[in-house]
Amino acid sequence: MNFHGFRKTPRLNSRIAKVFPTIWIGLALSCLLLVGGWPAGAQTKPKAAPQTVRPAAKENAGRSSADEELARRISEAKSARESGDLPRVASANKQVVALALKELGHFRLLQGANAQAVELLNRSLDFEESSEARLELALGELALMRSDEALRDASPVLRKDAKNALALTIVGRAWMQKREYGKAAEALGRAMEIAPDVETGYSLGISELSSGGANAKERAEKVFEQIVKMNGEDASLHVLFGRAYRDAKEMPAAIREFEKAVAIDTKTPHAHYFLALARLSVNEWKPTPEIRAEFLKELQFHPRDYLGNYLTGFLDSNDRSYAESNKYLKIAAEISPETPEPWLYLGVNAYAEGDMANAEVYFRKAVEQTGKDESRSNYQIRRAYVSLGRILSNSGRTEEGEQFAAKARELQKKSMELTQQEISAVITEGGGTMGAVVPLKPDEAVESAALRAGGADLFGRLDPNVVSHSGLTTEQHKALDVAETRLRQILGLSFNDLATAEAVGGQYLAALGHYEDAERWDATIPGLQRNIGLSAFRAGNTGETVRGLSAALAQDPSDAAARAILGSTYFSTDDYANAAKTIAPLGERAMHDPVVGYAWAASLARLGDLKQAAKILAEVEKLQLPPQTRVLVGKLWVDVEDYARAVSAFEMALQADSKLPHVHYSEGLAYLRWQHVPEAIQQFNTQLQLTPGDGDAMSGLGLALLEQGKREEAKKLFATVTENHPDNGNAQYQLGKLLLDDGNVKEAVTHLENAAKAMPQADFVHYQLQAAYRKDNRVEDAQREMEIYKEVKARNRAATVPQASALPQ
Repeated sequence: MNFHGFRKTPRLNSRIAKVFPTIWIGLALSCLLLVGGWPAGAQTKPKAAPQTVRPAAKENAGRSSADEELARRISEAKSARESGDLPRVASANKQVVALALKELGHFRLLQGANAQAVELLNRSLDFEESSEARLELALGELALMRSDEALRDASPVLRKDAKNALALTIVGRAWMQKREYGKAAEALGRAMEIAPDVETGYSLGISELSSGGANAKERAEKVFEQIVKMNGEDASLHVLFGRAYRDAKEMPAAIREFEKAVAIDTKTPHAHYFLALARLSVNEWKPTPEIRAEFLKELQFHPRDYLGNYLTGFLDSNDRSYAESNKYLKIAAEISPETPEPWLYLGVNAYAEGDMANAEVYFRKAVEQTGKDESRSNYQIRRAYVSLGRILSNSGRTEEGEQFAAKARELQKKSMELTQQEISAVITEGGGTMGAVVPLKPDEAVESAALRAGGADLFGRLDPNVVSHSGLTTEQHKALDVAETRLRQILGLSFNDLATAEAVGGQYLAALGHYEDAERWDATIPGLQRNIGLSAFRAGNTGETVRGLSAALAQDPSDAAARAILGSTYFSTDDYANAAKTIAPLGERAMHDPVVGYAWAASLARLGDLKQAAKILAEVEKLQLPPQTRVLVGKLWVDVEDYARAVSAFEMALQADSKLPHVHYSEGLAYLRWQHVPEAIQQFNTQLQLTPGDGDAMSGLGLALLEQGKREEAKKLFATVTENHPDNGNAQYQLGKLLLDDGNVKEAVTHLENAAKAMPQADFVHYQLQAAYRKDNRVEDAQREMEIYKEVKARNRAATVPQASALPQ
């Protein structure tokens, strides 16, 4: 298979010796992450149901089947590559890419990186439509609270298979997010009929309770009874039921369920905590000894529980038992240092005890961890701002103190805008107290704010801080990391082979995009940077050409083809220094290539090395050159000030093709620079016979007439050009200069301003314009123009010598 300059890469099988390993994280974890997670606070999961939406055996088989399918697709890609059949190569590698992206998207769901998962799965669907990818995409959308998108993605799956339990569960969860509980209950009820599942049933129960219809509580009770029959009696189930009743404002039922959980297993995580919280709620948030005892029982069995420590510390703070409060709040802060509430109340305690140094530290920490989430718990962070304002003002830091005080007033105003009903809702729904909404535990966080906002890097590995919130074990993290490394290799190689097939088929823009994809997944693929540079060159993307071929040359300085293309590309972007530096190592090889040799000579000429430029150009001129290239060579001879050879080059070009445009004009300029004025006039007139009214030729003729002292004839020519070709900067400049010499200052200014617009990089135009402004008593304009002249003059001196197209001054 001829790749025409695009280097082959090692076959997939040689890089990946083993079939992609089977990775199974476990039913409880998979279900937890795939359908949105257990409600906050549930640390233990019920026993697996006899039949669930994705049973362990089926899921293990599914992952194994995916591995086998990926291996099959890799084998097909290898076979297609060896066949040399370009459409088959492209198709086979697209199939590999689609499945590999889907698998990596699945991993991101398990890791809780839902924004990345959504992007990966969407990309997978670009290559292959798949119901499984659609559903996993919908799960990611659900986790990002994008209920409309989740409904959109699950709907086509249901149209194909109305009994797809996972699709129905997703639809139900989406309607729950939209608070359309009747629709949610309908979808979840159908899912339960098809594949009874504990978590689906729990969501159904919540939807029934939240629907507010007749007999809603009774319907929910039946669902919860069904769950118990499916799973068996389990204390953690009753904790979940209790939370559902509590959220539905059914406090007696909630307390009953929490009491059942404690009776079944007194050590059930959060059972005592939620029982105490429910009793606190019905007691109008006034703690009794019995309520305190329940909180302490939670900590007796689970001393490192965040919720129990935080709320106990909060209650002790309200009772001014600061030492006891600090003990619990510090444990809470250790468990969840990114949560602001413990730091806030540690600050409150320190302030109350007169420990202003620690109070300042704690309050600043609370402000830092609150970040932009200032509205949480009815703007409770304002307490930190108030106290910090006082601490800073009293310690002589008045200016900073006033800033904190102003912020406190701003938040107080916002807080007062909330109605008492809204405040009560915040307290109850958050499961917290009058002072703070109890935050989620770290392992209950869905993902970081950056990922939640969709700002994740599609191609990057996960931040360990994000992964730490996923609930995976260290071993599971390692297994996924190994699997991801192999997937990245597969994606890199498949994108590379897909791009090569496209490049060989002339689809350079598509090839460039897929080579860039390959680079993002695995930048170590041999020859990849060269392929990026070549496809970018052929697609006309100079930036990527330079980046890719620069990297390729750094890896292999002997790559003459890459060096030639890179040097020519530098020249096309006017980067003459890098062009000359890149081409020079080619030596005589460059001189025997008309394109590269010309670029080298022209770059040296622009850099002022006329001697070396002439030497190279003389060698290039010996080659068999097309007429258009002869014209370029002639112009370059003008730049290196060898006017005889310039004229010779133009004549040779005309002999080969007498219809070449503007060659007589260029030859006229060469004669004019050579001080052969009659010959220049003859060439300009010849050009005007071929292209009557040609502004450039008329301007050149005007310059030749000036050389002969025929000032008025030249002036008329320049006036005619500016009238018919107002954008001709040379004519505007020459006419303006003549008018200025005649004392016609205002008219001269007009033409010189037009010249400056047409030729902003011509320093001599700005110099003449500033002189005209001074004669017109426009001092500020003259000073401004003089500064422009100095800047342009310095830039031109550093960059280039005059080009052949520029007329003499």
